[in-house]
Amino acid sequence: MDLHEVDPFLRSINEFERKHWGLPWLLQHAVDISAGKTISESHFFKTDRYIVINKHPRFAIIPEHRHEFIEMSYVYSGTLTQTINNKKITLSEGQLIILDTNVAHSIEATGENDIIINCLMRRSYYDSHLIHRLAGNNLLSEFFVNAVYKSQEQSKYLIFPSERSSKVRHFMTELICEYYSSNICSEEAMNSYLGLLFTELLRLYKDTKYMNETGSGKRTANMADILHYMEMNYQTASLTSAAEHFHFHPNYLSKIIKDYFGHSFIKVIQDIRMKKACLLLKNTDLKIVEVSEHVGYKNIRFFYKNFGEHFQMSPAEFRSVHRNN
Repeated sequence: MDLHEVDPFLRSINEFERKHWGLPWLLQHAVDISAGKTISESHFFKTDRYIVINKHPRFAIIPEHRHEFIEMSYVYSGTLTQTINNKKITLSEGQLIILDTNVAHSIEATGENDIIINCLMRRSYYDSHLIHRLAGNNLLSEFFVNAVYKSQEQSKYLIFPSERSSKVRHFMTELICEYYSSNICSEEAMNSYLGLLFTELLRLYKDTKYMNETGSGKRTANMADILHYMEMNYQTASLTSAAEHFHFHPNYLSKIIKDYFGHSFIKVIQDIRMKKACLLLKNTDLKIVEVSEHVGYKNIRFFYKNFGEHFQMSPAEFRSVHRNN
C-alpha cells in the first residue's frame, strides 16, 4: 500500500459497515463483547504478532468492556466519543488517546466521516520494544510509561494535544502503509515509526499539566519539565537549586518527586548519574576518576560506594564485563 492509497482505503465502506450503513448497531457478537467483559489478547493477536492496526467499524455501538492489551486510537477524520470510567470524552480530528489495560470504556456509534485508526499493542511489546527506542532521555521516557500505566489499580488513559501535529498524522499514515503492505522489513519499519510517533507524543505531552494542587492560587507543577531539568543538570543539581529554578519551596518539590518516583530527590539524581556512568564506562576509555568527575561526584570514594550499591560490582569490573561482551 502506498501513501496515496491510505485515504481511499480508510474511507471505503467494508462489509460490516455496508450492512449497517448509517444505522447504529451493537457490535457484540462479532468479537464476543458483552457488558463488562475483558477481551483477551487472543481475540486480535496471532502468536507472532505484537501490534495490530485496524480501522474502527463505523455505525457500531461498542458496549462497555476492558481488554488485556494497550489501545491507541487516532482520530483521522471526524470525532470519536467514548465513555471511560463513567466519564464521557469526545476527541476531535487529529487527537490521539492511549488506554491502559483493564480500563472500562464504551464507544458511541460513529458516522460515515468519522475515521478512527486503532493501534493495539501487547503490553510486552510496549515494555520490551518501544520504550527502548525512547532511551535518549531516561527520565522522560519513564515519565511517559508511568503516566500510561504506573499502577494496575489506576485506570489510566492519556489524551494528547496532537490535533495540529502533521508529524503524528504522517507517522500514523506510514504505520498503516507498512502494516498492510507486508514489504521486506515492514516489522522493523513499523517499530521505527512507532518510536518516532511516541517521541512526538512525548514532546506534545511535555507541555501538558501533570500534577495539580486544588484550590485557588496554588501553583501547578509540570512534571515533565521538572524531570527534564534533572536530566540536564544532574551533575550539579540539588533539591534547593531545583526548587529555586521552579519557584517552589524545597519541601513541596521533594513531595512531588517522592509521590511520583517513590524515592527522594537525591536518590533520583544518583540513579541518573549511575546510568550516565555506565554509558561512559562501556563506550569510552576515560579513567574511572574522570568518569566520576564527569557525572558529578567530587569524592571518588562516594562514587565507588554508590556504584557498588547499584550494580554489586566495581566500575572496573563493570567495564571489563561489558567490554568482553
